[in-house]
Amino acid sequence: MKQLAVLMWAGCFLFVMLTGLGCRANDEGVIAGTAEIVAGDLATAVPANCPVTQPQEPQFVPPEPYAAIAAEGSFWYGTEALWTDVRRDGMWYGLPKSEGGYGNKLAWWHDGYSIEAEPVPEITLSARQLDGEAVVEPYIDGTNAFHPDYGEFLMTGIELPMLGCWEISAAYKGERLSFVVWIAP
Repeated sequence: MKQLAVLMWAGCFLFVMLTGLGCRANDEGVIAGTAEIVAGDLATAVPANCPVTQPQEPQFVPPEPYAAIAAEGSFWYGTEALWTDVRRDGMWYGLPKSEGGYGNKLAWWHDGYSIEAEPVPEITLSARQLDGEAVVEPYIDGTNAFHPDYGEFLMTGIELPMLGCWEISAAYKGERLSFVVWIAP
């Protein structure tokens, strides 16, 4: 048994050296990398009173020529008129913090959006805290973006003044889309 423990700690040491992450033993004495533990902790960190957005049923698939599958760890959410990618775990964490709050960039798609026709899209963003009273008043903050896998899209940024449960809303060309996310440190 002692030899097994030594081998486990040797494996942990090798993991630390290769990844720069730490190791610890769980309740059963099994050693795991910090990355595994943190991912598990984050997945359970969303409180029950924060109704983070889940995939639609049936799951939304953008029209061609847009990618049918969102980036890893995300799903498409919305309609052909306005959609975005939402994280499967319902969380934003590790966001940069400034004087104005926690910032994040958001990508939005609209069927037929063209950078050439609208280089500065008039997309309006707002947010409201569902577990508090903070509000981010509507403001226009759009630019354009392109990715070979996802085509042309609208890019926005938002700063949320505090951590917690937030409903993020966008309005573009008469369409409105909202989703709920948990903001963690």
